[in-house]
Amino acid sequence: MIWNVFLSANGQGINNSQSSSNAISKSLTKYAREFGLKNVNAHALRRAFATNLLNQGANVALISKALGHKSLETTTVYLDLEKEFVAESLRDYL
Repeated sequence: MIWNVFLSANGQGINNSQSSSNAISKSLTKYAREFGLKNVNAHALRRAFATNLLNQGANVALISKALGHKSLETTTVYLDLEKEFVAESLRDYL
């Protein structure tokens, strides 16, 4: 089952095309402005999603996969993780 977070004006799920990404960004900007929210954009939502997963105990490899990153390094940068934090976390498994 696929759940769509963003829907088009006719209620259909928005796909991954560039025009759809632009439509999502425009909608987020519009509603953020309407409700007086700052720093609301697709990137901020992805980062919040990833950070929430980390705080709930998900490991970085699973978060990386969920975000579609090709490397764990990208995910650690995305989550603003210090290399020492990552190394310390891995030591528990060695």
